[in-house]
Amino acid sequence: MEKVNIINDLSDKRYSFIKMREDSYNEVDNSYTYNPHEIDMLGDEIMNRLLEWKDDLTFEFIFEHLTKLGQAPNLLYDDDGRFAITGDGFQNVVSGDEADDMEFQFWVEKKHWKKTIREALDHYLLYEED
Repeated sequence: MEKVNIINDLSDKRYSFIKMREDSYNEVDNSYTYNPHEIDMLGDEIMNRLLEWKDDLTFEFIFEHLTKLGQAPNLLYDDDGRFAITGDGFQNVVSGDEADDMEFQFWVEKKHWKKTIREALDHYLLYEED
């Protein structure tokens, strides 16, 4: 539980810097007057903790925090007992805050398919492009 609290605290702190940045937007010159480097530093620290503690954290917790870091992980199942998590794909553009019908297309390489959801998550977290 302590690990979850540490990551949540880091995430809350990161969000406060993001909020300060957003609040500093100047519409006259279309720029931010405050651009703290802490946003990236905290993002890196959160990602390092997710990687370090991945075996002690729930799938849902990791997935949620990946999205908070700006990633778009998608869990896929191939109807043959294999799972993959990918962020590579396309979707149609929608506007507004409400959910809408949409089409998604994903690119999944053979090496991304795994026998369990946890194996797919580990691969997604640890995989580096050639």
